Amino acid sequence: MIQNKLSRRLSAGVAMMLCAGVMTFGASGLASAAPKTPGVTATQITIGATVPITGIASPGYSDVSRAANAVFNYVNKKGGVNGRKIKYILKDDCYGTPGFGCTGIPNTATQTRALLSAGIFATVGSLGTPTQDSVRTLLNSNHVPQLYVNSGSLDWNNPTKYPGLFGWQTSYNEEGKIFAQYISATYPTANVCYLGQGDDFGSDGLAGLVAGGVTPMDEQLYSVGALVVTQGASIAPYVARFQSDKCTVVVLDTIPGATDATLGAALKLGYSPHWIISSVGADPVTVDQPFASLPIPDPEIGAVSFSYLPASSATNAWNAWDRKVLLADKKDFPNFTATSPITGNMTYGIGFAVAFVEALKATGKTVTRAGFLKTLTHLTLSQTPALTPLRYTPTNHQGLSGGYLVKVTSSSATAALNGQVYTTDSGSGPVVKTKAVAPSIPAWLK
Repeated sequence: MIQNKLSRRLSAGVAMMLCAGVMTFGASGLASAAPKTPGVTATQITIGATVPITGIASPGYSDVSRAANAVFNYVNKKGGVNGRKIKYILKDDCYGTPGFGCTGIPNTATQTRALLSAGIFATVGSLGTPTQDSVRTLLNSNHVPQLYVNSGSLDWNNPTKYPGLFGWQTSYNEEGKIFAQYISATYPTANVCYLGQGDDFGSDGLAGLVAGGVTPMDEQLYSVGALVVTQGASIAPYVARFQSDKCTVVVLDTIPGATDATLGAALKLGYSPHWIISSVGADPVTVDQPFASLPIPDPEIGAVSFSYLPASSATNAWNAWDRKVLLADKKDFPNFTATSPITGNMTYGIGFAVAFVEALKATGKTVTRAGFLKTLTHLTLSQTPALTPLRYTPTNHQGLSGGYLVKVTSSSATAALNGQVYTTDSGSGPVVKTKAVAPSIPAWLK
């Protein structure tokens, strides 16, 4: 009976949840902008993003842009940044996929052109590797900065060809290297199997795992298309292989829908390895949805993941600030209460929004695109929610470069595994222990 209920819940859940991973350099003076700086007036700066508000990737991920907007609304109520309010225009591209309840325009290029027509200063926090790869030439040719892309792909670190393109989160590759160190130390003799997405998410993550010293005995890449068509059933053969291989550690570079399909297939087989799941597909609230009404414990509990932001259960100044900001935004989060869980998607949106407003603050009152990018590449942002400093240079636009391991402790929470923060690079550099940035909130944001 449980298996039949599980099959129905997973099919519905997967179909709904599939998705894709202070110095001032500006001139001082009056709050004015160069006449030819689109999106900037004396009182407002207009930015935008293409995001899956509806459709296949919207469950969970629609919270990212709404949480970012909650930050901008909070800042606006405090007077804005250097006298300017922030207007955030969101265009629903449904992750470029029609159907599945999409009410937007499932074409990222079309929606990006709509943002350009609206006269934006930059895109901030647009989601997805394939979707954002498809418009980086368009944005570059129009000299529109493409900031804080919501993906851990290495594609965002190409400053020679795309000088206005910047990532934000720790890369999939770096995450894989940190996982490898953990596996080597904790399960040195284990058979390790790997399941990753058949694109940059999987290939970058696997490369990081191998670079960190762990070569899985069985490496499998799933197709997102097959995942959608089969409503998750295409994952089951991979899980059966891992069980046959006697793998006691399984690393997943999976989106939430694929994580659910994997955990569900393992439940049916009575297979319970040590799960290590990418931050992209491990958010407890999102992953638990297909299992929530079943008479079984959440199968993700006990899994190890990675975070570049404080664990949800951490007593942290930023976590408290996040809740205050979300509670204040009754339009974007009408049902959020003092006891509602703050999901990983919410903290993600808050994280890059804070990074944007701090960089904007440091740019000064005169805002141009060139001036903002100069600030971004010469400034270390250490007062953001992230566990490591956000440091760009003229030759490195990747974003964050570390974080710590977390454990899923319930269907809505994670806890730091040991609190040790690690940093590394997306090349051959080692994984290095470091201290977390002190959770200090700038006075003007409190």
